[in-house]
Amino acid sequence: MMEHPLKNWLPYQLSYEEKDGWNLSWMDLEDIRITAPFFDQTISACSIQRKEKRRIQSNSSVDFLTSIAQEIPHLKPDAFIFHVSRCGSTLITQAFSEEEQNIVISEAPLLDEILRAEEKAPNISLTQKELWFKATINLMGQFRNDKESAFIIKLDSWHLHFYEQLRTWFPDTPFFFLSRTPDEVLASHKKLAGLHSIPGMINKKLLQIDPIKEYGGDFSRYTADVLQGYYQQLLKIQRQQHQKNTFADYADGAAEMISSFASFTGIEIRNPEGVKARLNYHSKAGSEPFKKEPPTSPEDQYQQASRAYENFRQVHFNKDIA
Repeated sequence: MMEHPLKNWLPYQLSYEEKDGWNLSWMDLEDIRITAPFFDQTISACSIQRKEKRRIQSNSSVDFLTSIAQEIPHLKPDAFIFHVSRCGSTLITQAFSEEEQNIVISEAPLLDEILRAEEKAPNISLTQKELWFKATINLMGQFRNDKESAFIIKLDSWHLHFYEQLRTWFPDTPFFFLSRTPDEVLASHKKLAGLHSIPGMINKKLLQIDPIKEYGGDFSRYTADVLQGYYQQLLKIQRQQHQKNTFADYADGAAEMISSFASFTGIEIRNPEGVKARLNYHSKAGSEPFKKEPPTSPEDQYQQASRAYENFRQVHFNKDIA
């Protein structure tokens, strides 16, 4: 069977200019598998390779994307992973990316750019965003080694607030939700801040934060408000009791989270020993041995986030929080 001429090509960036409209950037991954902790790390590696070969930037209209999306042989998503950040989601994706049968896309900026497209072009319709999002998913889920049998997508933490949209678009796809105590999440962001823990990086309206509230550089207090919104959203989602949703918590343990994910999604763990070995290393740095994090301090405790987490845990896991 003849290969599609765009096999191994993936869209990776969406830009907008009022004069010229939307522009889509593409990358030829050639023989590079997507195994890095985050999607943009793979794109960066390919970009270096392209510069070494003196290849020029490849761009197209978004209409080109939608016109070819159905032509390329691809898998449909087997699971979407939602999370509150620093709660084991990267460890899960890293464990499953070890096997070449799995396509794993982790926090691809392009998916975020599509979901938030109205921030650049307020008149864009939900129908248009759905078309672009699904077309991008098709390209990302394309067959590249002819062995792929499962397709996993990990979203950014703030995509919890796009749940209704995504559930409408993917009504039968398993959604896996991960949580963790807010003090532990806050302690992790103090060491290395994520985008949503820095005021001004992500739209306050999207994060459901009071737009006039000021933080004066207090990143932890800001992050606590972000987390409060996440836990409240998780509570709303669970109350819907959708049969294709399930929840896990970092406190359950890494092995249990991975087992729960495999069981819920039906994605086989073919090499359990390899997965077990991966748990001995840092999720974001595969060569660095995993070290248990030290206990959190009182300064990592914020009442609004803790209360929201307790409500979520007590309702959904029937567990009391000490």
